[in-house]
Amino acid sequence: MSQYRGSPLGIRFVTALYHFFGYKAAKPVVFVISLFYTMVSQKKRKELSSYYTAVGVPDSLVSYFRHIYAFSLNIFDRFIAKEGTEQSTVRVEKENLSAFETLHETGGILVFSHHGNWAQSFKMFDVYDITLNIVSDEAIDQNLHKLETASDENRRINIISLKNGIQAMLDIARALQNNEIIIIMVDRVKEANKTIEVEFFNRPTLFHSGGFEIAHMRNTPMLGCDIVRTGDQKIKIYFSEIITSDKEKKEEIIQDLAQKYARFLEKVVQEYPWQWFNFFDFWKRPES
Repeated sequence: MSQYRGSPLGIRFVTALYHFFGYKAAKPVVFVISLFYTMVSQKKRKELSSYYTAVGVPDSLVSYFRHIYAFSLNIFDRFIAKEGTEQSTVRVEKENLSAFETLHETGGILVFSHHGNWAQSFKMFDVYDITLNIVSDEAIDQNLHKLETASDENRRINIISLKNGIQAMLDIARALQNNEIIIIMVDRVKEANKTIEVEFFNRPTLFHSGGFEIAHMRNTPMLGCDIVRTGDQKIKIYFSEIITSDKEKKEEIIQDLAQKYARFLEKVVQEYPWQWFNFFDFWKRPES
């Protein structure tokens, strides 16, 4: 998805407008940029047809623009939140925070998706004495990575790259043993042998199985988390209940954990359909 994150130059330009003229002055520029991308990326719109049908919104140019605009606003909010000024204060609403408080004490796995603005959760975690370990297998543009991490030096955030193979598995095991938090995304799959099939919006859907397998093998608490934009400089953080399974066989346990997370995610996506940022045909099967 890196090609949809925006360019470092464009992000600096919009944040500069924000810095000098405020949020309301910079927001129209985001609107214009979104309109431009809507018009020049019509091929991408076709890949989203199945998604719009699944969530019950019109498969139209207006829907596609609303989708792009929501994405642009989330990117904008992510970067201006790092400015550290009074104007960049984000009002946060939390649902089912008690479940996270439990995970905070024991360590465990936070399951995310590419819905909403998950990166803004880092500010909320600042008030907790925890270390976050982000498991990733996506390449990130180095210039954008510098922008995103510029104000994170004082946060205990580690990146665990799955490209490191066995070392990544050792790092994950170490973090869980130390009662730390593992953050893992499950809604993008690249290899058919690392997936689990669930029902998602009444369709057979593949999620990445890694997080659910780790939760089972390590007997580790798992919690779904989703962060959505509810207005200008307003976000809402949804936590699921602790996800467990009473199944007995390994395959059934992993499938049960994945299905319960899928139900949690489905409810949030249905409420905020424009904030689903998988800009491809989500139900298309990956190549084996």
